[in-house]
Amino acid sequence: MKSFYKLLSILIIINISQSCSTSSSASDELHSDVYVYLSPESVVYASTISNLVSTFPKFRNDAVNREVAGLKKSLTNYLLAVTNLHQSEKTKSLESFEKYYKNIQKLRKFITKDDNEVLNRYMVKIKTNVSFLESSMNKNIESNSMSSN
Repeated sequence: MKSFYKLLSILIIINISQSCSTSSSASDELHSDVYVYLSPESVVYASTISNLVSTFPKFRNDAVNREVAGLKKSLTNYLLAVTNLHQSEKTKSLESFEKYYKNIQKLRKFITKDDNEVLNRYMVKIKTNVSFLESSMNKNIESNSMSSN
């Protein structure tokens, strides 16, 4: 009887792994065109921003956490706008990002030294990657317009 359950569990695991690989390849097909117009370096910057947003820590200061939540939302909107080629949405979300960024900078004096260091690390990485993403997208647009001439 034990061997029957072992065999059954192995068959279930095989079926699950096959369905996962099938759905992941289907997912790859669905999302393969999303970043087609972006350079590989732009994709790296966008994914780094996304990872930073998803791993952003909570702080002991509620006001900072509220501003961070707004910052994360504006960055998510920014990445969606970049992905969907919505220039006006991208501009709005960048302005929103800058607003939250400045508010967080003002609130930094009210948090502990350790929280300040962690916050600073995240903020610098985010701002750097947003700047690099914007720069690489502009470079990509310029090279595309020059090659079409």
